[in-house]
Amino acid sequence: MRTVEQTIRGVVALGVLAVAVLVVTSSGPAFGRPTGGGHGTALVASSLAIGGYFPAATRAVEREREQLQRECEAFDRFASTVKSITVQTDSRDGVSTVLVGNTTATGSNVSDVRDAYRATVMDVDHYESEYGEELYENMTLELSENVASAVANGYQFSQPLKQAVIQQSRLATSRRESLLDAVDAERDALERSRNRLREIDETVAEDSTGTEDDSTDAVDRESDSPLSTYTLTELFEYERRLQRCLSRYEQLHRDRQHEIHSNDASRSKTGYPFLQLYLYESLEADFPVLAAVTERCERLRARRDAVRRAITYR
Repeated sequence: MRTVEQTIRGVVALGVLAVAVLVVTSSGPAFGRPTGGGHGTALVASSLAIGGYFPAATRAVEREREQLQRECEAFDRFASTVKSITVQTDSRDGVSTVLVGNTTATGSNVSDVRDAYRATVMDVDHYESEYGEELYENMTLELSENVASAVANGYQFSQPLKQAVIQQSRLATSRRESLLDAVDAERDALERSRNRLREIDETVAEDSTGTEDDSTDAVDRESDSPLSTYTLTELFEYERRLQRCLSRYEQLHRDRQHEIHSNDASRSKTGYPFLQLYLYESLEADFPVLAAVTERCERLRARRDAVRRAITYR
């Protein structure tokens, strides 16, 4: 949850999405590698069956959800601990002091706040791997520089400081809850896209067997059959089926792009202009749905172009 890093990712995302727009309106590749023209719709469906990008993306989303939930709980525990530390204002001069047992200290209990932070926020299982920061650095980013300085440098633990620590802790929790809502929405969107892609893949597989039109056996042949064995009529029918399947994938691609952009306003509240870059930065593709669909589009385009060449030179 770092503002500068998020901004950089957002700029990169704009470029990635711009490339993704181009790929569904042209015949050139964007994600993955072009595969040539020797594969038909059956091979597209089988070689790119649901898998690949989606399991890794789902695991990334679930891992982020678990970590956010742990962090919310940790900040809640920290705020409760700080709330239990009592302070008292000296009625003679209005100066707040901290009571430790029966003695008055000028800052000894600030160490209790530091200890509480280490025992809660910095004690989550993933802290070292995800953050690995010292107390002052992390507290500055999470609770503000003023609060971090007051706590880390051993200033007197006054009532205003106590209130500030609790307030900033609750804000830290709130930010994570907002992000958790966005992650939940992405999880649902990922599942919808997975189901829709599976449906299209099944349709592609059906089209590759010619079940919708028994008047031609063009796509009844093995997907790697030489195009020279097709009649001209069969080639035209084959090209039409490939284009129809391609259009379905392209529509899913456009819908996913629209979904990403339409959710931008809600994500901006959490400080992440493009959530996918944050969630999937360690994966092969920052936009797994777009990558999966684009690979299918590339393969179908390659086969369609091969069919068109066969028609042209027939």
